[in-house]
Amino acid sequence: MSVVRSIGKKMQRISGPNALAVKGRPTQVYGHTHVRLDCRFMADSEFTAPEVTQLAEGLHRALSKLISMLRRGDPNGAAAGDLTLAQLSILVTLLDQGPIRMTDLAAHERVRTPTTTVAIRRLEKIGLVKRSRDPSDLRAVLVDITPQGRAVHGESLANRRAALAALLSQLPRSDLETLRKALAPLERLASGEPASGPASNSPARKRA
Repeated sequence: MSVVRSIGKKMQRISGPNALAVKGRPTQVYGHTHVRLDCRFMADSEFTAPEVTQLAEGLHRALSKLISMLRRGDPNGAAAGDLTLAQLSILVTLLDQGPIRMTDLAAHERVRTPTTTVAIRRLEKIGLVKRSRDPSDLRAVLVDITPQGRAVHGESLANRRAALAALLSQLPRSDLETLRKALAPLERLASGEPASGPASNSPARKRA
């Protein structure tokens, strides 16, 4: 479930209108979609840039549907005000790093501070986060998760893991093995770690 959640966070960060551009990445353009690809690993890859883009579209579509299904099946999500992926991402960050300054939280989530402020206001309104003055700088505001926020996050995570397990149990063993093999590269993507090595480690596919 952590992979789905982490990938979902990254999708939210790079696809929304408030997402920050990634500097220094070559841009490939296909149709009306602007896709930023790291071309350093594309030259010797068995996949062409358009093929990678097509794979990304399919993965994004499948993950979006899967996350949506998990949200609909989470009764705690409705009780918490139907939290968005961005809001859940903030709760996860506060669990790991809180209390944290608003500006640092925005930088971690890779969105603009006003966007984070709006999300925090809603989370604060339903009692999941709290704000306080930074003792080291009274001009700054610290944000932290509340006990209720911890409970909501824990219950939501447990519900979604159970729902995901129920979905996976419907698949044949061969599909489960395929998904298990896909976990390692997805974990690297979700954690922001570099690839294990250029695609040149495998022989390039010959073109007719």
